Amino acid sequence: MSDTPSPIVRVAIDRPLDRLFDYRLPAGVEAVPGMRVRVPFGPTRLTGVVMEDGADSEFDPARLRAVAEVLDPTPLLPPSLRELLAFGSRYYHHPIGEVVLGALPPALRRGRPLPEAATPEPLWALTADGRAALQAGAIRGARQRAILATLADPAAAPGGRLDRPTLSGILGRRPAPREMERLAEHGWLECRTPDDAPPDPADTDAAADRPLTPEQQAAVDALTPGEARPLLLEGVTGSGKTEVYLRMAQRVVARGEQVLVLIPEIALTPQLAARIQARFPGQVALLHSGLAEGERLRAWASAARGDARVVVGTRSALFTPLPEPGLIVVDEEHDAAFKQQDGFRYNARDLAIKRGQVEGIPVVLGSATPTLETLEAARQGRYTHCPLRTRPDGTAPPRVETVDTRVHTPDEGLTPPLLDAMQATLAGGQQCFVLLNRRGYARTLACDHCGWVADCRHCDARLTIHAGQPRAVCHLCGHHEPVPARCPDCGAELARRGLGTQRLEQALARHFPQTPLIRLDRDSIRHKGALEEALERIRSLDGAIVVGTQMLAKGHDFPRVGLVGVVDVDQGLYSVDLRATEHTLQLIVQAAGRAGRGESGGRVLLQTGHPEHPLIRGLDADDYTAMVRPLLDERADSGFPPFGHLALVRVEAADAATAEARAGELAVPLRQAAAPGVRVLGPAPAPRHRVNRRYREQILLQSGDRRALHATLHQARRAWEGMNLPRELRIALDVDPVSLA
Repeated sequence: MSDTPSPIVRVAIDRPLDRLFDYRLPAGVEAVPGMRVRVPFGPTRLTGVVMEDGADSEFDPARLRAVAEVLDPTPLLPPSLRELLAFGSRYYHHPIGEVVLGALPPALRRGRPLPEAATPEPLWALTADGRAALQAGAIRGARQRAILATLADPAAAPGGRLDRPTLSGILGRRPAPREMERLAEHGWLECRTPDDAPPDPADTDAAADRPLTPEQQAAVDALTPGEARPLLLEGVTGSGKTEVYLRMAQRVVARGEQVLVLIPEIALTPQLAARIQARFPGQVALLHSGLAEGERLRAWASAARGDARVVVGTRSALFTPLPEPGLIVVDEEHDAAFKQQDGFRYNARDLAIKRGQVEGIPVVLGSATPTLETLEAARQGRYTHCPLRTRPDGTAPPRVETVDTRVHTPDEGLTPPLLDAMQATLAGGQQCFVLLNRRGYARTLACDHCGWVADCRHCDARLTIHAGQPRAVCHLCGHHEPVPARCPDCGAELARRGLGTQRLEQALARHFPQTPLIRLDRDSIRHKGALEEALERIRSLDGAIVVGTQMLAKGHDFPRVGLVGVVDVDQGLYSVDLRATEHTLQLIVQAAGRAGRGESGGRVLLQTGHPEHPLIRGLDADDYTAMVRPLLDERADSGFPPFGHLALVRVEAADAATAEARAGELAVPLRQAAAPGVRVLGPAPAPRHRVNRRYREQILLQSGDRRALHATLHQARRAWEGMNLPRELRIALDVDPVSLA
């Protein structure tokens, strides 16, 4: 028997332990970093990923357990992606195993093999007979009608052809092969392979041949291959940012490289995914949690093999292997959905910039309302700044007009000036969008006689009243209960206080009984495909009213919107949360951008009880940078981002006393480890102290030196590991938090 020790590998395992584990490779077995292995861990076997060669292990090789099975013939995770994941684990102070395994699709985490390359998906196109049948109302089946209507819609299918995975992303369900074949048998659809000749000119994406504006062309030309420098594409709403992305992607794909496009919520941006598919037919992989597990795995594998030249997905798509990366695009980079709010609390936008540095490729950050961090980085010259101040059609974003609710008393949220403007807009055949970022019917139920209020029994929150059931719901924990007929304390009648989208919908129906009315919020789009159906109905109507939450401002292109009314934004102007005002301004500007995209122009009316507020007075959809300058000045004075760095430690326990006591214990090592310039604030109760029966205390760390902040966290975490903390205690560490609430 040879005395030569067996090779050793260091493996990441999906457990909340901040370390790699050394394993011995049996004789004749080879495994290199990036491969999955099955290893014994305690009494069970787990799937892990080899991260390093462990030749210099500190443990006696004879005492190490052996790898049970090597699952991959070649590495799944290339060196650049392993470097990114290791950086993410260090930066966000999260266990390396959970970070690495979380980057894989669920099927691969369980040890399933990577699927073989599949036959390219065929492209389906609407025939002339299908278009005629659709227009004549001859399609009886709702599912069939939805398929044909999607392919007939230039906004959903700009190229007039889609494969089934893309159609699935738009419809919210994947049509069965036989379903498509039956439509083809009727002569309503035809099947084309990706190698077929291009479709008829009438079916192509008209924007592909349209000349770019000088600003758009300058942005495309600013992209330098192989230069890992972020580029901020700051464009007013409707300025053609998507077309700039597509032209950039065309150059990258023509060089034989791949493009990764990150979007905040794929369910809310079907137009972008469809336009990309139309420009790159048969070359696009969609990745998001709404896909079936097998479909998601096949898309991931297609990207990892290099078959998919363009990958479109939500934040987790950032960790998709790309053998030939050339460009990363982060669309709507300001959107808070890019920040993971539990578990591995990473920001996909920030890690995308890091991946660009690791891969040596450019990263494009696009938004009409960039975050203050991104704007400051561009001002300092760390990012290339490419502004798009004009729209390709020559129209300008409408100016924001304010309606003082102290002068014009609202009737169920609607003031006379807003109602008059809506009447005039509808009379002109245009649509009205009414934004209220609060769903439900009423904010709470209260008794004017004794003061009783309907509170959630599990949270520090009021129950929101929902119409229809009727029920009272907590929007924090999901608890719901029937609405009482009378006050449970004194028996008096109860009053429904505050305004939600359901109540606003009723009020609008009363004022405009003959006008089509659509509500767009989380309650109205619960089933798959509901959002797409609502968007299609909006596009098909002339005079109509759409009432909804922030979904209305999520990048949709509606050419007939003549008026946007923002019912109430005052709460965001005086919130205790760090970024509430920034998010409020972004919401206003994004919502305002829905109006005036057609030839008739548009108006934006903002109802507020504080028109004298400096940020309200400075509202200008044409110059977002000037709007947020007062916020930047405030942040500079306080040392908050982007002029300083924050980390939040949240401690949760089942009772308030335990949460307070344990948070105090955890704060001691933080203060002892605090590097010069690091302030440790708290602990203090979180703004929402009790959520879902658990009490939360917070400790805030603030510093002008990022390295000092991380050094403090690193040392404190090591001290916490030696503390005898109860197992039921939850400790969450959030670096660069987007909210302190």
